[in-house]
Amino acid sequence: HDPHPITRTLTPKIMNTCMTPTDSAPTAEQKEIVQRPYFHAEEDENGASLQVALPGVSKEDLKLTFHESSLMIEGKRSDAIPEKWKTLRDTNPARCYGLNIRLTSRLDGTKTAASFEDGILTLKVPISEEAKPRVIEVK
Repeated sequence: HDPHPITRTLTPKIMNTCMTPTDSAPTAEQKEIVQRPYFHAEEDENGASLQVALPGVSKEDLKLTFHESSLMIEGKRSDAIPEKWKTLRDTNPARCYGLNIRLTSRLDGTKTAASFEDGILTLKVPISEEAKPRVIEVK
C-alpha cells in the first residue's frame, strides 16, 4: 500500500505559456506566468480525491489531460471585471494555472471523474481493479 497515491510534480516546461484554443504557437502576449494552484488531495478505500482552487477560471478555459501516469491540469484566468468596478491592486499577476499530478499504479487515471463549481475543480480517481483485494479460492 503506497502511503502517497498522488505525487505532485513541478509544472513541466511545456506549460510555460498559457494554453490556446487552437494549440498553435503562443504569441508574445500569451507568454505569461504559470502559477501552480492550491490543491488538497486525500485517499480512502475507493481511490483518491483531489480539489484544486482555480479562481477566475471558467469551465471553457479549463483543460484536463491524462497521459501515462500523469494528470495535467491547465486553466486560464479571466481578466473580466464588472463595468462599474475598479481594480485597485491585482495581487496575482499570473493569468494561467498549471499543475501536473503523477498518479501511482494503484489508481486508474483513465476513469477519473471531474466536476467544476465555483472555481473549485474536484477530481475523483478510483483504485484500479488490479490493486483491489481479491479472495483467492483454495482448491
